[in-house]
Amino acid sequence: MSRKIQIVLPEPVALQLQELADGCGEPLATFARQLVRDGIALAAKEGRVGAPAASASNPGSRGGRPRWLEPYGGDSAWRQEMWGAVVALHGRYPRHLEHLHTGWWSDESQAETLYALAVWRADIDDAGQDPREELAFHHQLDAYAQKLRQQGGGVERTWQPGPPPAEW
Repeated sequence: MSRKIQIVLPEPVALQLQELADGCGEPLATFARQLVRDGIALAAKEGRVGAPAASASNPGSRGGRPRWLEPYGGDSAWRQEMWGAVVALHGRYPRHLEHLHTGWWSDESQAETLYALAVWRADIDDAGQDPREELAFHHQLDAYAQKLRQQGGGVERTWQPGPPPAEW
């Protein structure tokens, strides 16, 4: 899981940070996030802070199980995070996911594909460094959108993002 925080920097430092981000061709927030991650990783390596706690955002935290797959035995926090990630993915790419049907969460293949796409998108947003990652993501998203269109089923079955159903 991720957490959004805000920081206040003196204007000269903020300008320097912006200059560094511009020099790397990165958005300011993306560059700052990576700078903080690198600093914390260095502090952990030097023993000044503990190792990161196990979480859904740490791929190795569940015995090697990929984070887009639900932990064995179920996990309500994971379900909440994935549901939110799919809603966000739909909000970001509504045209690609417009043919997604209600009940997708009960189709293992559909659910795992959506979770994988959502995790992949988050990874690119958080730490993407190679534009080929972005291109590959969009290629796969286009292929998934085509699959959804081919499945058909009509407008009345189209999923509308919102809170998870009670049975989920």
